[in-house]
Amino acid sequence: MNQSIVKRSLFFLAVFACIQIPIAAMGQPAARSNYEAINAKQFLADRKITVSNPKDIAAKLFSSDTESEGRKSDQISVEYPTRETAVIVQTVVGLGDDSVAAMRHRIELRLRQNKWEIVWIGRQSKCQPNRGHQDWASGRCQ
Repeated sequence: MNQSIVKRSLFFLAVFACIQIPIAAMGQPAARSNYEAINAKQFLADRKITVSNPKDIAAKLFSSDTESEGRKSDQISVEYPTRETAVIVQTVVGLGDDSVAAMRHRIELRLRQNKWEIVWIGRQSKCQPNRGHQDWASGRCQ
């Protein structure tokens, strides 16, 4: 293979890698874009969550949700986009509320010095028919 072609190929590979790094780094803010940021301390206090391990937080969220009137489904997922980050998504569909049909929370954690810490919590909702947005969004229902 011609040395000029190899150099050009390596150059384009390097350029492509540089373009991809910023796009990947923007993944978290883009994932947050349709969520309303909420107070993490208040969220944890309301649910009596004192643990910081992602799986323990998910288990506590699932066990602390006692209201089930109108409930159609509960779902909690824990993902680890990297070894140092975790994302918990809790989705509850069928709320006993006349305006909010479903609620979703996103909890982002980061591992620092072998300890998990919550870096951000957001909320989305779906409204009951004729009470606002029908898709997952950050806005309030009427």
